[in-house]
Amino acid sequence: MVKISDHGNKRVRSRCGIPKKSVEKLTKDAFHKGITHAETTGSLNKFITAEYFYNQKANNIRIYNDKVFIFAGETLVTVFNLPQRYRESVKNILKDRLKDRREGAAV
Repeated sequence: MVKISDHGNKRVRSRCGIPKKSVEKLTKDAFHKGITHAETTGSLNKFITAEYFYNQKANNIRIYNDKVFIFAGETLVTVFNLPQRYRESVKNILKDRLKDRREGAAV
């Protein structure tokens, strides 16, 4: 079950521009549908690795909707914007996911 810290709640509302009622849904979607550290490659992987070491309690980092969600276990700690230079890499990862799903369904 995904939980949200007070700080995480404030950050999601301010940085994602959503009302209180939507915070929980966005957080769950980010946790379950977001791009994991293991799925990243190249400079995006280096960036996520650096965030992992900077936020030592953060053992779960997800990228979702051009935002980086930092989780400690299943608790959202904070969220911030993904730097522009990594957004193309995220699009490519999402395309690969979609391609893999289509190939899996065709088999």
